[in-house]
Amino acid sequence: MSTTLTPPKKPPPAESALYAFIAALQAGQLPTAAACFTREGCMITPDGTAVHGRSEILTLLAQLVARRTEIEVEQLVVRRAGDVALATGRLTLRSNGLEGARIAQTCTPMLTLRRIEGVWKIAILAPWEHAG
Repeated sequence: MSTTLTPPKKPPPAESALYAFIAALQAGQLPTAAACFTREGCMITPDGTAVHGRSEILTLLAQLVARRTEIEVEQLVVRRAGDVALATGRLTLRSNGLEGARIAQTCTPMLTLRRIEGVWKIAILAPWEHAG
């Protein structure tokens, strides 16, 4: 009788939190998108304002959904140190402008990820470039 060994399941990469966030946001699933953040997570707005906590982030995400925001990851580099990761790269954000015209912006985001109980979450997301 032969025994087949199954290799251990590879844990998801840290960047899986970002891709899950983007998918939920683009599907309009606000609670799911907000749940991609740690409970005390932070999202930085285009003007540099820090929005803290899932409920406050959810309000910001509702604005993005209302503007039909799409996020495309063009490049992503992730550096891990145990249960923390820092990601940088290039994103293209497309959304409706004030008069309905589509606006595209290529950005260099800053992203800090944290693994909590085996699940990667976004701790800090600054997708836009801003002065300050």
